[in-house]
Amino acid sequence: MAARTKTTTIRNNAVIRATKLNSHKLGASAAHTWRTMPVPHADKSRTPLNEDWRPVSSPKALRAAIRERLELADNVAADSVLVIEYVVSGPHEVFAEQGGPVEWRPYFRDALAFLEARHGAENIVGVNVQLDELTPHLVVYAVPLVNYPATTRTRNVILGKRDGEWIRGPKSFDVPARTALSATHFMGRRDQLRELQTTFAEEVAIPHGLRRGLRHSAATHVTTKAYHQALARGLAENLNLSPDDLARQGLLWGKESPEEHAARVSAFVVEHYAPTVARAATADLDRRRADEMAETARRTEVALDEERQAHQQTRERLEELVAGLTPEEVEGIKEVSRDRLRERREAEEARKREEVQRQEAERKERQRLEDERAARLRRLTPEALARLESGERVRAWRLAVKRDDLEATLDAWAESGLFEVDGTLTPKGRALVEGEVPKAPEGSPAREVSPAKPWPGMPSRSPFER
Repeated sequence: MAARTKTTTIRNNAVIRATKLNSHKLGASAAHTWRTMPVPHADKSRTPLNEDWRPVSSPKALRAAIRERLELADNVAADSVLVIEYVVSGPHEVFAEQGGPVEWRPYFRDALAFLEARHGAENIVGVNVQLDELTPHLVVYAVPLVNYPATTRTRNVILGKRDGEWIRGPKSFDVPARTALSATHFMGRRDQLRELQTTFAEEVAIPHGLRRGLRHSAATHVTTKAYHQALARGLAENLNLSPDDLARQGLLWGKESPEEHAARVSAFVVEHYAPTVARAATADLDRRRADEMAETARRTEVALDEERQAHQQTRERLEELVAGLTPEEVEGIKEVSRDRLRERREAEEARKREEVQRQEAERKERQRLEDERAARLRRLTPEALARLESGERVRAWRLAVKRDDLEATLDAWAESGLFEVDGTLTPKGRALVEGEVPKAPEGSPAREVSPAKPWPGMPSRSPFER
C-alpha cells in the first residue's frame, strides 16, 4: 500500500464493518449492492458512476463466483457462512467531494489491498464502489477459506488387551492438508473484531487522515433512515411556503397565480438555503455525537478506576485470608477453590449448550417453514403471483430475492414484464389483473378483489400459510 503523509490532528473515525452472510442473507445484500432492489437514499442518476473492481457486477455473477471458490472447501453445509461482507467508508464530510482531505479512490484501493492480504486476493470475489449515496462506500465480498497444512495429531486410544484389561496409549495420526470454509477463523471472537479495527486504522486509516474509533464507545449508530428523516423534517419545517403565507405579506403581484408564485419562491429558497437548513436540521445529531464522545471518555475512566479498586481490594482480602496459614493449608484452599471454579464453569457451559440447542431448534423450525414457503413459490407462475393480494405478492418477491434456490423462479417472474424490481405490478401486470377480476363500482374505493375460484397455476392456499 502506498505511504501517505500523516496529518497532525486526526478527528474523524474510519469506518470498517464486517458482516457474515449465509445463503439466505446473501441475496438481499447483493440486491442492495447492485441496485436490483430499490435503495431510497441512492441517487438513481448517479448509479452509473458506481464501479466494480472485480468481474462480478450483479447478484447472479456474485453467486457464481462464490460457488467456484466453494468447490475448494470440504465442509460446506446448508447454513454455512459463505462470505464476509466488508463495508469501508468514513464520515461524509471527510471526502474530497464534500471539501475534505480524503480521496476515495486511493483510500479504497489501500483498504482493498488490506483485505486481500487478510483473505487472499483470490478469495475476494466481489468489490463494488458506491458513489450514488451522499458518502462513498466500498463493499467487499470475501469467501472465508482457510488453508490448513498437513500435520500429525496424537490421541490417547485403546491399543489392545493385556491380562483381560484394556490398554490405552498414544497413537499418531497423519492429517492431510485441507481447505476449509471458516468465518470463525476471521471473526469468531470479539477480540478479533477489535484487532481488525486497530490494524485497519494503523495500516490504512491513519495514513489517509482518519483514525480508529474509540474503545468503550458510548456512540450509537445513526442510521441512514434517521438522518434523512431529520433532514426531511428540517426542510419541511423551514421551506414550506404556501400561497396564503405569501398573500398575507403582500407579495402576490403581477400575472402569476398564487400557486405559481409560491412554487417559484420555494424553488429559489431551496436552491440557496437548503444546505444551511440541512445543517440546522441535523445539528441535534451532531450534538448527540459530541455528548456520546464525552460519555465514552467518562466510561473509560470509570472502568479503569473500578478495575484498580477491585484489584487492590482483592489483594488485601487475600492477604487477610491466608495470614497465619501454613503453605500446605494455603495449597489446600487453592485446590478447593479450583474445584469450585471448575464446577461453576462446567455448569455455565452446560447452560450455554442448552441455550445453543434451544436456539438451534428454533432456527431449524424457522428454516423448515421458510423452505416450505420456498417450495410453494417455485411452483408459482408469474400470472399467479400477479393475482396474489399485494402484501403477499411483495412478501413472495422479497423471499425470492433472498434465496439462491429461487433464482430461476425470480428470473421467470422478472422476465414476464408483470413486475417492477420491488415486486409491485407494472402497467402490464395491472392490466392482467384488472381485466380478469370484477371491477369496483364507480365512486367506491379501489382495492384488490380476490377471485372466487383459484386461478390457473395458483396454489390452493397462500404460499405463506403454515
